[in-house]
Amino acid sequence: MSDMILKMKDITKRFLGVVALDHVNFELRRGEMHALVGENGAGKSTLMKILGGVYVPEEGEIEINGKKTVITKPIDAIANKVGVIYQEFNLVPTLDVAENMFLGREKIKGMGHLCKSEMEKQAGEAMARLGVRDFDLQTKVKYMSVAMQQLVEIGKAVFDDIDILVMDEPTAVLTERETEGLFEIVQNLKTKGMSIIYISHRLEEVIRLCDRITVLRDGKIIETINNQNHDTEKDYIVSKMVGRELGNYFPLKITEASNEVALEVRNLSKKGMYQDISFSAKKGEILGISGLVGAGRTEIMKSIFGIIKPDSGEILMEGKPVQIKNPSQAKKSGIALVPEDRKREGVVLGMSLKDNICLPNHDQICHFGHVNRKKRDELAGKYVVNLQIRPADAERQIKNFSGGNQQKGVIAKWLAAGPKVMILDEPTRGIDVGAKVEIYNIINSLAAEGVAVIVVSSELLELLGICDRILVINNGRISGEFDRENFSQDAIMQASFDMGGTEHERV
Repeated sequence: MSDMILKMKDITKRFLGVVALDHVNFELRRGEMHALVGENGAGKSTLMKILGGVYVPEEGEIEINGKKTVITKPIDAIANKVGVIYQEFNLVPTLDVAENMFLGREKIKGMGHLCKSEMEKQAGEAMARLGVRDFDLQTKVKYMSVAMQQLVEIGKAVFDDIDILVMDEPTAVLTERETEGLFEIVQNLKTKGMSIIYISHRLEEVIRLCDRITVLRDGKIIETINNQNHDTEKDYIVSKMVGRELGNYFPLKITEASNEVALEVRNLSKKGMYQDISFSAKKGEILGISGLVGAGRTEIMKSIFGIIKPDSGEILMEGKPVQIKNPSQAKKSGIALVPEDRKREGVVLGMSLKDNICLPNHDQICHFGHVNRKKRDELAGKYVVNLQIRPADAERQIKNFSGGNQQKGVIAKWLAAGPKVMILDEPTRGIDVGAKVEIYNIINSLAAEGVAVIVVSSELLELLGICDRILVINNGRISGEFDRENFSQDAIMQASFDMGGTEHERV
């Protein structure tokens, strides 16, 4: 039997005349973990959607176990023992774990009733094969954490008795502990002989986990790297992904923060979310907000922006108290928020890039209630050029842009509003290395213009690389504050896990 369980030969896919995949050849060995990396829009997800039966290629063929295989719909992939876990889970929130696993193949007993006991028994056996026991199979998915939902997706794949598992950005929204738990499960599946294709922008994970690394760029395979010793240089992978040397991942901040305070928060509290939050952000400062997922970081930022109403406390802009009851008042006060959930809260997917940029800026493009098309085109065009949004087509629906370019679109609409305080919640989540560097450059430019920039991130190295100061949120309170000259990865992590009294530590 051949060492290759999967061969994808000369796969070509076009969308509206644009070549997404150009004669791609990809192979997967039995029992290996093979990474697929590249910038957003490189073709990684498109290639896997062809393997999963979501797309049909114009050219090329697929071989599984040495036999030519036709996959035109997802059920064909399952029939060929291929399971794909997409970045956006395919679960029904109102159903429980067992019901999700048996969706479309329910066990029915007399009078058309579900045989829940048998479904739960088999679902439990599938989870046990992952090494997960005592898993509550009766819990509805909507009440589960993202990490638990991901386990359900993997359990579904194992339940289908697959040989090939595809995982697309599996750790994008997981905490460090949840990520380590996922790694154990994936390594266990690999040990049992499963072949795994792993897509991730987190190259440290790729180097640590995968046996080979295939780099895609502009729809073409650039190189497949042997990583058996797990010692491939990250810089080398990045250079192949972007086609150029990036130099420093974190561009040097060339301006100092002002002594003038742009934003001050005093004793902000919201029952069940956060308590006694007090801090300030100076003009030209990049202030990082660190902490574990669920610590209250996002809720605090949404309260500053008027989405969540705090129970008590006050907000001051340039020393003057402001009333912020909704995002419109926040915008008028000079506050902008690039939200954590880009697709649900940051953009209107069915609208064009141009209309998304102009959405909160109608005061600049309207005259007596009518949109001035010339002003609209000029406003959108300015930021398409300035932020190097690619492709430079403002009429294109924003859903058809890569994650990094969608994020630039969200940033553009708030830059156009001329903010004094820019809050960016997980600004580089799910985007590639090259786009991250571009986002960091935008952040630096904002600070150089005197804007106070607040960056919330789960990637501590990112905060250490770009911020002047870092606040740590732990269980709804500020548990630590660190100036750049006293940055310490260990100390910040310690502050994320331990609460050392009511007053936060300032270093």
